[in-house]
Amino acid sequence: MQSKPQPSQTVVPVARQYGTSGRPVKVLANTFAIRTLPTQTIYHYDVVIAPVAERPGRDAELNSRRGHEIVHRLQNITAPAVFNPRAFFDGKKNLFSVGPLKMQGNAAEFIVSMSDAPQPPGSTRGQFRVRLTKVNDINLSRRANEIFAGGSDVSQIALTFLQIVIRQAPMLKTNTFNSRSVFTSASKKSLSGGFNIWNGFFQSVRPTIRGLVVNVDVSHAIVYEEMPVLDWACTFLSKFSSSRRRIQMQDLERLSETDVKLLRSVLKGVRVTVSVPAGRRPARPIKDLVPNVGNYAFMKGDEETTIKDYYDEKYSCRLRYPKLFGICVNVQQKTIVPAEICTIAGGQMFKKVLMPEQMSEVLQHVTRNPRERIEAIERGVNGDFLDYKNSPFFSQIGMQIDLRPMETPARLLPPPDIQYQGSVVDLSVQAERQTGTHGTWNVVRRQFLRPAPRSLWAVVSFAPQSFPLPDVEQSVMRLKQCCERLGMAIEVVGGRPASAAGGVEKALEDALAQLDARSSELGLKQRPPCLVLVVLPDSAAAQRRAVKAWGDVTRQVATQCVKTMKFRNANDQYYNNVALKVNVKLGGINSHPIGQIYTGLNKEPTMVVGADVTHPGPGIMDRPSIASLVSSFDVTFSRYAAFTKVQAPRLEVIAELEEMFLTALRYFLHVNRVSPRRIIFYRDGVSEGEYQTVEEIEIKALSDAWDKFAEIPEAGVPKGIPVPLIFIVVGKRHHLRFFQGAGPNIKDKTGNVFGGLVVDKEVASPHKSDFYLQSHPGLKGTSRPSHYIVLYNKLGFSIDIVQQISYFLCYAYARCTRSVSIPAPVYYADIVCTRAGFYLDENLGYSDFGSSGAGFDLSVWRKGFKAPGPQNMYFI
Repeated sequence: MQSKPQPSQTVVPVARQYGTSGRPVKVLANTFAIRTLPTQTIYHYDVVIAPVAERPGRDAELNSRRGHEIVHRLQNITAPAVFNPRAFFDGKKNLFSVGPLKMQGNAAEFIVSMSDAPQPPGSTRGQFRVRLTKVNDINLSRRANEIFAGGSDVSQIALTFLQIVIRQAPMLKTNTFNSRSVFTSASKKSLSGGFNIWNGFFQSVRPTIRGLVVNVDVSHAIVYEEMPVLDWACTFLSKFSSSRRRIQMQDLERLSETDVKLLRSVLKGVRVTVSVPAGRRPARPIKDLVPNVGNYAFMKGDEETTIKDYYDEKYSCRLRYPKLFGICVNVQQKTIVPAEICTIAGGQMFKKVLMPEQMSEVLQHVTRNPRERIEAIERGVNGDFLDYKNSPFFSQIGMQIDLRPMETPARLLPPPDIQYQGSVVDLSVQAERQTGTHGTWNVVRRQFLRPAPRSLWAVVSFAPQSFPLPDVEQSVMRLKQCCERLGMAIEVVGGRPASAAGGVEKALEDALAQLDARSSELGLKQRPPCLVLVVLPDSAAAQRRAVKAWGDVTRQVATQCVKTMKFRNANDQYYNNVALKVNVKLGGINSHPIGQIYTGLNKEPTMVVGADVTHPGPGIMDRPSIASLVSSFDVTFSRYAAFTKVQAPRLEVIAELEEMFLTALRYFLHVNRVSPRRIIFYRDGVSEGEYQTVEEIEIKALSDAWDKFAEIPEAGVPKGIPVPLIFIVVGKRHHLRFFQGAGPNIKDKTGNVFGGLVVDKEVASPHKSDFYLQSHPGLKGTSRPSHYIVLYNKLGFSIDIVQQISYFLCYAYARCTRSVSIPAPVYYADIVCTRAGFYLDENLGYSDFGSSGAGFDLSVWRKGFKAPGPQNMYFI
């Protein structure tokens, strides 16, 4: 197992600053001020819950839902006199009350029976031991604001208390919730494949510059449909099976290995109720699926019997589908029940990674424009579900929350201009003339700033017969003409596109042979910039993976995949979008943003870095996390080298950051013959609770790499000089949104606030130097601003400079002609992480759905991983 890097001494916090650049405006935020804080003494208790009798094979750790049920019964049935007034529980370990619990001493133990029916003598079934131990008490009478906003351990406990309180009312109305959101079936929508979408609300108590607020947002959960397990399996596999056909009940007897693995993965952990024998029993989680359940043999006393005969003899239940799978609900005791008598319990969230087919359908249901979103939030805050207006729990602690969203000051930063060869796009003039085009432009009648050197192309077609080779050839010629209008020089070799009759690798090798043959004919000693254009069917994930692994790693030749449906019916805009990618892959520069901030950055050699870590899906511990780092090496901040590593699953810090960064520094030196004098480092993928860990460990790793780099004579870096670094975390996984406020219209045609919106007051953190930047024009739904946290600033940049650089880099993304939501290097690092899955040995099963349950050996994954070289931007 990979060890976690050790932290250095604590990094000095960056002082809070407020920016002044841009046009002042007002916006609404989906935050609601807490007007009155509790002033009582809070009593904090530690909670330990365990079954009275441990049963082999049962989960030792209770989930939050079950924890709430047990403590609810403890307070209302088992020992109501102890809990007066009612205490607040988080479902796991923390219980709070606004008066001391009426128990002797600082600890007490209770036995809670979850059944109202009398139990047989000596039976402990359904009984739980609950031990409460007093941890602390916090007197809020004189310094509530100080405690809640202080950032100390006591502050965190106090905030946890308020977080629990705001969830109490809605959690009495539903059993479907997670750590921050609660969901209701009141307006659920049906999804294909056996799922529903439930609407709900995210709630989070947060300290801000203005004071304590509640961040409220709409939220959604994918929920298993309550239905018999066999019916659900048919519904699910009809949508997602490898055969892509309607699955009937009898088809479940002869599922492919792939479909069995998929079904096992998606059902593992789902709770089911059993109809035989009759009677009400708690739902049990699925541990495994057992094929041909009716013939499963086991010992009943001294005799062997089968599941089919057992149910027939004991319950007079003749199985209708004995050849179908059964469900194991206890591995150690080998408790197996036929799936045909099982029903999926209602209200269970699907917590695994969504499949691509699900994602597009989900987005259609959950996308809301800004007006619809803020109205839904206000209805929730003022309605009976969240119950902010009349909550008895708020009254109990004397808390009041404002029912209207906060208004906060903001600024609109001016956009940069975009430099092309021989022309400049003035986005500020364009934005004034056409309100709906903020942050967008096009390449019509323009040429790339630096077209790629003359290149050779070969074409391979995997397209279906409906897109024959002559038609493919015509589309290729139209793409070639588009690229040439943009300044590129291209020769397509080999005549008619090659077909894929002999398989993916053979077709690609044949195309490469054509390119090499033409290079020889031209008398070239080495292969010039080359591209293999690959036409794929519309659903071809495995073929695309094979193409990218071959091109990026095996042969290090640029590849460009296009889908049949889009390529066959393409217009100029589509060809232009493909050209943007191809030019960069072949070594060109499409354009770059310019302006005063760009001029300032180039006064000294500057390297911009983006870094990210992505993890396997929820609950998967047998596959690695992937870390990436991309670093600029040209003066336009358009060309990036990429470095990738696999590391232990769910490790938040970049384990080998020192080595990756040192390699990036050496590459910059190799290309430019000079060392970077300033390094702007953007770190993606960091959760709020990991700021301090990342700050302490990763900044030390960067500093150590810089010290080693300084030992290289060619670097010209004096030893002992600290790394010239600014370290900025970029957060995307948050729920803060901004909406049109009072004053002049600042909405685009989608209803979203214009790109360039920056907010660093009111809703920002009181503890960190942070800001929110909504840099992109709206597309669909409500735009999400990115959250920037400056953790280290040895360069001494003002917050205005940091905000302007960040906005500037959002216009440097090579794949499109619009500003994007995060700086280009952050976007690239994210893409590199995603692409890295293509370079792992297929036999390791990295792309499989769900967990195999096997252990994790990092050395095996490292051996099976082959990373591309840094020299070409293969990931575009």
